[in-house]
Amino acid sequence: MTDEFTGLEYSWRQVGAANSAANNVLTKNIGNYMYERIFEVADVRWWGVAGDGTDESSKLNQMLSDIKYNKKVNEVAFYGLEKVIVESSLNISRGDLIIDGKNCELSARYEKDIVVFNILEPTFIRDEIQLDENEHEVTVKIYEYHNNINIKNFISGNNVQSQTFVKAKSSHYLRITDCRFEGMKLGFNLNDCYFTKLNSVYFQGTYQAFKFENATNAFNVTNLKILGEGIPSEIRDTTTGGNISGCSFEYSAGRLVLSDSFGINISGNYFEGYDEDLVDSYITLGLSGNDESVRGINISGNMFHTGAYQAIFLRKVAGISITGNNINSLHAVKIFADGTETTKSTQRNINYAGNAWRYIPSKENAIPAIESSEFITDFDYLLETANISPEWNVPIIFTPQVLHARFLEDGDHQLAASAVDSITTANYMTHTWQTNGKKSKAYLNGSIDLLSKNFTANESLVVDIEPYGFGSTLGTLMIQNKNNQFAQFLWQRNIDSTNTDKTGYFKEIVNELGVTLDHYDGYFTVTNGGVGQYLKAELKV
Repeated sequence: MTDEFTGLEYSWRQVGAANSAANNVLTKNIGNYMYERIFEVADVRWWGVAGDGTDESSKLNQMLSDIKYNKKVNEVAFYGLEKVIVESSLNISRGDLIIDGKNCELSARYEKDIVVFNILEPTFIRDEIQLDENEHEVTVKIYEYHNNINIKNFISGNNVQSQTFVKAKSSHYLRITDCRFEGMKLGFNLNDCYFTKLNSVYFQGTYQAFKFENATNAFNVTNLKILGEGIPSEIRDTTTGGNISGCSFEYSAGRLVLSDSFGINISGNYFEGYDEDLVDSYITLGLSGNDESVRGINISGNMFHTGAYQAIFLRKVAGISITGNNINSLHAVKIFADGTETTKSTQRNINYAGNAWRYIPSKENAIPAIESSEFITDFDYLLETANISPEWNVPIIFTPQVLHARFLEDGDHQLAASAVDSITTANYMTHTWQTNGKKSKAYLNGSIDLLSKNFTANESLVVDIEPYGFGSTLGTLMIQNKNNQFAQFLWQRNIDSTNTDKTGYFKEIVNELGVTLDHYDGYFTVTNGGVGQYLKAELKV
């Protein structure tokens, strides 16, 4: 027989006795026998889909129903159709299926807020008796999962309040490739979908590109372009990893928010915001709660271009690597905290290294370059302490720019920035520790240079340590001479005192120098032994 749409020949094959339920597009009765249509790809036009501007939801759902149990049909295509309109969801209830749009536009009617492709939840089949590890009979519910679905080559569009293109729950090995979206509320809403692949998809004017929820694990997002006003794409309650690479994220919809997410690689992407007053952060890690809700994130080799207040926002995170990025936003990194008296917010094990930062103002509503800085920090509002690294937030390593930070306590804390020249905005940090108005030389390993002088026999020196904090923030005191002999004292906080913030003493651990130490509130006295010698002291904080 000759196909009325393509002109190609096809045939019918006898597969059994006539069946009253067989007369449809794919099977038919001729005399006493049932015949099955032989083809490679099903054409949606066989079901009467015409692309004439009318609602064709029922025809397409009839097609999906007819192929549900016909596993010989593994691909359907929208041949020769320019635009197809639907007013209700197309419900997919089987797996191992390719749906090829052939560059057809498939959209909900304008301002009709529906899901276009709705991949249904797993279907309950039966209860089955099985043996457990102890050879006991147990009842196991058997489900049919709708896995291995590939949706490709579609064009779709609506307004930003209407239409989600694909919604799926527990559909694994889902692939959505080579599509173009020109405005809609949400591109992809995925729940508990393993091994998802999004590739070569263009979003123009879409309010939100994608939302991954509830353990949508091991996803691979590549070669996306997201452009337009809107809200960030969300990755939340996602627990075991994913990859976002080779994508272009632009304007306010071109952002990412990660919460309760672990083990994700974000690399080789391009970000541009256009307006620093509108685009807060290109990548936001952590939203609420006092747990470290985002851990094990690698952000590397990305280009953060102009037009954002900051490139990366960190809030209650751990194990974050930010390396090898080119950052041109107002601030590179913002670290935030909102702890309470009893519940401290945390930022732990953050490595910020090898990044190139310089603020390039956007063309629209640019904030003056004088307000730029490589990173900024907030403080715990109730605790009134800087949170760049309280004692529960270590280590945080910023290299080569500034510090391996520890807790800063009591007074005004400053990590000063110095301009490269009279024209360029400051873009590197001097290693200055300023507390209560006193500046001291500080090392990147978190130690303070306390003293360096030649002592005569039995000479004493008073050393002020009040600017560097008390409590548990003081650490090891190391004193060394030119012969590499040393003395080591360990700070012991006095927890029985009514003034526990300031009292304690240095406990002698090793003493090859013959020095003695007497500690008082806010200072100590070091006394040399009976032989003159050069002494240098460093205090770990």
